[in-house]
This record gives sequence, structure tokens and C-alpha cells, in this order.
Amino acid sequence: MSSYFERLRSILSDTFMPTTQEFLRALPDSIFLGTGFFALVTQNFPLGVLVLAIAEMAMIQRVLGSLVGIVQENPIKSYSNKCSAGIPSPYQLSLVGTLLSEVTFPSGPVFLLAAVIMYCVSSTFNFQQELEELGKTEPEWNTRIPLATTFSALLFILYVLWRYMSNCEDMFTLLGSSLLGASVGFIVYILHVYLFGRDSVNFLGIPLLADRAANGTPLYVCAKQE
Repeated sequence: MSSYFERLRSILSDTFMPTTQEFLRALPDSIFLGTGFFALVTQNFPLGVLVLAIAEMAMIQRVLGSLVGIVQENPIKSYSNKCSAGIPSPYQLSLVGTLLSEVTFPSGPVFLLAAVIMYCVSSTFNFQQELEELGKTEPEWNTRIPLATTFSALLFILYVLWRYMSNCEDMFTLLGSSLLGASVGFIVYILHVYLFGRDSVNFLGIPLLADRAANGTPLYVCAKQE
């Protein structure tokens, strides 16, 4: 029995933990590069708009970092190898330092991940009415919003706790960057829906429903595609 637990501990310490750490370190670059790759290959409109949104969020963080630099004497954050965000590469290519600003506040990786998650979760809630209609015939559609919200929250909490336990940022910086990033993500989402329409955030490919009146009661039918 003891040998079994020794093997389990060895797997966790030698395989699972290093893999999880590298996965977390790769954020948010992995999201940006992965989204960009699939947007290019599939020519998917919502994914293309999401790439644009990530770039906009990163530039907003850089502007906020510049404002912090005005009031703070030494705003540049020097990250250790463990805390450095980005995919390991000999070329050291990363959003942090390229699009994102390396400042003490707001934390670039935490800010951007919070913004992207808020953008995607808000997009899912945008289609709540359609999901409810689809759920009347196929109940599994009803689980999309709860699952998306739950797993997004768990991923973000795990990421924040990892950075806190790794002494990358203090809790005030993490919470402040999270709230600021989520706010920016929601604003960018609203802006994109206004500029590009609901199709631009339809990641699930759900048929849009048009509100029609039939005998005084609302009737929802699939909207005609132009």
C-alpha cells in the first residue's frame, strides 16, 4: 500500500505539478496564439473578433501602466523565471513586454486573463434566450452557461492562487488587476456587440432568434441571414 502512495506522490510531484505550472505560465499567450491560429485556419468570425479584443485589452493595460508610471517612481515589475508569463522560447516572445506593460499594477497576465474570461462569459450570457429555447428540445443546451461560468471561474481562481503562492504579486495587486481586467473585458464586449453585432460574439454558432408577435404572445423564430 505504501508503494502505491509513493508512486502516486512521485507522479504528482514529478509530472502533474510541473505540467500544471507550465500550463499556467503559458497564459495568456496560449489563449492569444491558439485563438489566432484557429481563427486563421477556420476563418471563424467570432474568433477573429476575439483576437482583436485581446489586442485591444492588452493595449488598454499598457495605457493604464503608463498612467501608473506617472505617479509611481519605479513602476516596472521584475518577474522571476517562475512568474514570467509566456510560452518558453529562446526568442523570449511574449505578450508581456510586447503588448502588455511590465508594471507593478495592473498585473499584465492577471488583467488580460480576467478581461478575456469576462468577455467570453458575457458573450455566452448574450445568448441565454436562444439557449433556453434550444434547451426545450435538447436539455444539454441548458448546461452551457453554468458550465462556462463555473469552469472559467475555477481556472481564474487557480491562476490567481498560483501567482499568489509563487510570490509573483501581492493579494491587493491580484484583486485590483482582476477587477480592472474584468471591467475592461466587459466594456470591450459591449463595444464589439455594438460595432459588429451579436454574430461577432457567437462562439457557439447558435442560430439567432428574432422576436416576432403572434396573437399578442412573443414568438421566436430563426432570424433570416442576409
